[in-house]
Amino acid sequence: MKNILLVSDLGGFPPSLESLSAIANVFVYIPRPSAVTNRYMATINRYASGIVKEITASTPDGYDHPDWVTFTGAEAYTLTEEEIVSEIIRYAKGFEVEAIIFGGAENMVLSVAKAAEALDFRSAGIDAARNARNKYTMREKFRQAGVPSPDFRAIYSEEDMLSAVQALGYPLVLKPTYLACSIGVTLIDGSRNPIEVFREVQQDILDNTGDSLLFNEECLFLVEEYMEGCNEDWYADPLYADYVSVEGMMVNGEYRPVAITDKTPMLSSFTETSHIVPSILDEEAQLIIVDACRRANESLGLQNCPTHTEVKLMKDRRVGIIETAARFGGWNIIPQINDVYGLDLTQAWAEVLLYGDSAKLPVSLLQRSDISRCNMRIYLEDNPLDASLHYQYAGYEPIDHFIEHGASVHAELEIPKGTLVSSNPHLNAMSFVSTLDLRGPQARDLAQSVRNIRQGVRLQVSEVESEKVEVNV
Repeated sequence: MKNILLVSDLGGFPPSLESLSAIANVFVYIPRPSAVTNRYMATINRYASGIVKEITASTPDGYDHPDWVTFTGAEAYTLTEEEIVSEIIRYAKGFEVEAIIFGGAENMVLSVAKAAEALDFRSAGIDAARNARNKYTMREKFRQAGVPSPDFRAIYSEEDMLSAVQALGYPLVLKPTYLACSIGVTLIDGSRNPIEVFREVQQDILDNTGDSLLFNEECLFLVEEYMEGCNEDWYADPLYADYVSVEGMMVNGEYRPVAITDKTPMLSSFTETSHIVPSILDEEAQLIIVDACRRANESLGLQNCPTHTEVKLMKDRRVGIIETAARFGGWNIIPQINDVYGLDLTQAWAEVLLYGDSAKLPVSLLQRSDISRCNMRIYLEDNPLDASLHYQYAGYEPIDHFIEHGASVHAELEIPKGTLVSSNPHLNAMSFVSTLDLRGPQARDLAQSVRNIRQGVRLQVSEVESEKVEVNV
């Protein structure tokens, strides 16, 4: 078998080691062990042919692998981006690998592309990876190619913020150009001074993310026009949101759509709530969405990589590209697609990297299945808590009666009881207390179950004195 290097870091869906090991000898480099959970580390230990953990990230007690981790919980990197690239190259040569894979780690998109190009391996491509990594550059490429997307402005300073408001008007969306999981994504609607909002977002990110996820560009923020969604022109069902995500694969610069994932309505601060496969959208709607995704991903020049593209659904069946990523989507989107359609995307991506294509990829968009899957999260905001206070988490009341007939909870992963939590509107995506996998024959029953849980769940928390605690969420 061929050899492949997996760079394992935080973010998105980590590739299945069991799947990879079935088609290649897998060697693993871990830049920061604090970003790899005990659970995933167990699969690495079981299936990897060789493992290297970054020596500079070791503590006096050895390597610390957490039970669970978010972007706000992992330790900062001990190496610069270029140092990590050099290490990836060194281990790729040492293990004599023929490809480098990295899963859903947003902060590894560019690093792996640089290492791969130095070794003449297939990858997203350096310039294309930079376009996908930097939301401002991404928007510029979209505009040049005529991809449907909002007008925008780069924000380097408070003066830029005022100029953008004057030029674009309200409402606007403020975004960090380098983060994921909706961290720092904030609606600016004129109800507050935009400078005050900008300062708050900057401070929250500085206080809670530890570093810039290996992002070395100057433009750290942008604002863009708010795209108004129109659910009823697409679903005629209020259980669903006004946006979708589309998983795809770039193969030698050509976009291959895989599947559309439906969503349920967001919480505040653009926080995603659930992902449902298969999509219930009609065929015409799905083709409109896929055409926009093809234009978006090919406009960035992406070569060989997965794509995770978010699409706003607007009035008269117009679409706007929210953003795309040169990696697997997060949450459980990839396992859900594997389960519902019988498609192993981990192996498909590895085969594209190793051989230039994969027979596992579908010839057209996957649309229908007799089974449905949903991944959802329960957040602090589902049972609103005072954002100025801190709490000790003790669980939530039973939710079985919220599940629609025919549906079931297949898996439930809850944060440890006793965890200290708080609600931060700019980091709301990190304030989840449980992740649920729902299953059933009908996608709509899963969407209704999500709505029932959101409206009825009751968290069990107790207030603690904020100045005496170190908050984990």
